[in-house]
Amino acid sequence: MTAAILAITPHAPPFANSLWLGGAGLSVCGLFIVNYFPFKSFSIRDGEMIKIVKDDNDYCINTALLSAAVASPVIITLWAAILFTVGIIDYVIETPIGGTRYTMFALIPIGFGVIAVAATLTIGYIIGKRVEDRVSHVFAYHYILSYCRNLS
Repeated sequence: MTAAILAITPHAPPFANSLWLGGAGLSVCGLFIVNYFPFKSFSIRDGEMIKIVKDDNDYCINTALLSAAVASPVIITLWAAILFTVGIIDYVIETPIGGTRYTMFALIPIGFGVIAVAATLTIGYIIGKRVEDRVSHVFAYHYILSYCRNLS
């Protein structure tokens, strides 16, 4: 995608080009992160991994740091996609492609894509909230039962 974008003629405006290069750089960083963990984990057995991430030993790994490391490829992909999309919109707006009607013809599918992404994120948020509401009751019951067991 990056090679195709950089080969576009007429050349992209500076803002679009900088966004695309930023997105490409983020994508490469995401590739390094995604490929690093599988290689590092080849020699670690499941039982050893459980011991490493448990909170009650000397080899404790900060769970917030571990969560951030595992989630970073998704976050990097999100930002790279945003940079690519904004760069494409800027390219369409700033490049003379034959008048307003052709510009609108190019922007309408991009607009539908952005709306589809927003709808997907909204639906995902609603589903997540419903699952969280249902699961929170289960955790509350588990906490209460655990507390009662500790009292006796």
